[in-house]
Amino acid sequence: MKMATDNGCSLVVRTDETSVRNGFFNWNNVIEVVNRSLPLSRRSDLSSYRFVIGTQAWVRTNLIDLARWSSWEYVLQGGTLEIDSFGPFQVLWLHLIIDPAGGEVIFGPKHSEAGLILIDITFGSPDRAAPFSLIFRGNETLTASYDSDTRITLIGLLAGCGAEQNCAAWAVVRCDGDPYGLSRPENWQQGEGASKSPLFLKRYRTQTPENGVVIHLPTRTQQTGRPD
Repeated sequence: MKMATDNGCSLVVRTDETSVRNGFFNWNNVIEVVNRSLPLSRRSDLSSYRFVIGTQAWVRTNLIDLARWSSWEYVLQGGTLEIDSFGPFQVLWLHLIIDPAGGEVIFGPKHSEAGLILIDITFGSPDRAAPFSLIFRGNETLTASYDSDTRITLIGLLAGCGAEQNCAAWAVVRCDGDPYGLSRPENWQQGEGASKSPLFLKRYRTQTPENGVVIHLPTRTQQTGRPD
């Protein structure tokens, strides 16, 4: 099923995938269209499904609404995914593929009844050169880390990294390797124990907490070139 307007806004529902582009989309409205469009046999099992956020699409949702659909595979293909923190008792894991077209993920300010979310990111392009941004609204500071042993990058609410600095964060973004170029000498931290592998930490700051901390994916030439 395809819904479109004169300005090119579209929502396309297929058996295994829904895609949106060129407009603002409320999550509950999207789910309503998906449920109405799919055959009954498919509605009963949507555990394996893709949701594509295409060019100039803006999708707004929250942890409560995402809870039932966290097993989906999400693809950022030039659009924006905005997630509100409201979701008491919700702890979600989300898989997000960053298409070469890129896009942005916005985490809203932390509510008094906020849940937690871990977003596991995969880059669709081998050189990870997508124009991709993470925006943590309501944060004055934020920490990113790269563990050279596990070769994993984490951005957001990190344990043991000065919790008072990340107290406004309620999300963690994880990706393999060091796409943000964190493994620079100035980010090195002394580990505990002689066999402890190097840990690299970088703290981001903003002058306008209402706009939050914005972290852009560096171009390939700005990354360290260290092996991932």
